[in-house]
Amino acid sequence: MICIPILAQNTADALNKMRVASDFCDLMEIRLDVMDVFDLKEMVGFASKPIIITYRSKKEGGEGSAPYHTRIDYLREAIRLGVEFVDVEYTVPLEHRRPLFENRGRTKLILSKHFRNGTPSRESLSNLFRKMAATGAHVVKIVTRAGTPEDNLTVLGLIPQAEGMGVKIVTFCMGPLGRISRVASPLLGGAFTFAALERGQESASGQMTVKEMKMILEVLSQ
Repeated sequence: MICIPILAQNTADALNKMRVASDFCDLMEIRLDVMDVFDLKEMVGFASKPIIITYRSKKEGGEGSAPYHTRIDYLREAIRLGVEFVDVEYTVPLEHRRPLFENRGRTKLILSKHFRNGTPSRESLSNLFRKMAATGAHVVKIVTRAGTPEDNLTVLGLIPQAEGMGVKIVTFCMGPLGRISRVASPLLGGAFTFAALERGQESASGQMTVKEMKMILEVLSQ
């Protein structure tokens, strides 16, 4: 599955990009942290594809600087509106993210961790995955930055571990050297991967456009 991140300044901009993206993706991620103003109810109601509501902090590679309670309030409202997924960062203290896990309704929780400056060892990532999976999250997302081609193998090695534990995972490497893992991840069993709506709309380094992603996946599937 391919997820297109929606990077918009306001609600009108988001709705326009969601309209275009719906023809190319399986789900969309609305990045609240890059928006100046937004109407969450209007965006959720407009969506024709499943959506992920995300507020990415600067620490994890986003633009958000809101306090924990504000971030959780956004995600709690998304759950109340019946959104398909919300993404909560593993670095958010347990006392703040616990209410989401206890009152998630039908919404699926993605628990995420991003390493912006490198890729930890295979053992460290394996231990981290087990801890994140133990929280009861529906999907565990672990993303690193590739410093070497071998880092892709380290990260993709989490997929068979997740399958063995019966846990869905999203995992790949950022950066130019990580492009191959963005394609390989869904082919190896990752829940989904990310691709930009168009050039200039990338939500992270190394992200290709959805047209490029679809072309590569089509060639590999033949």
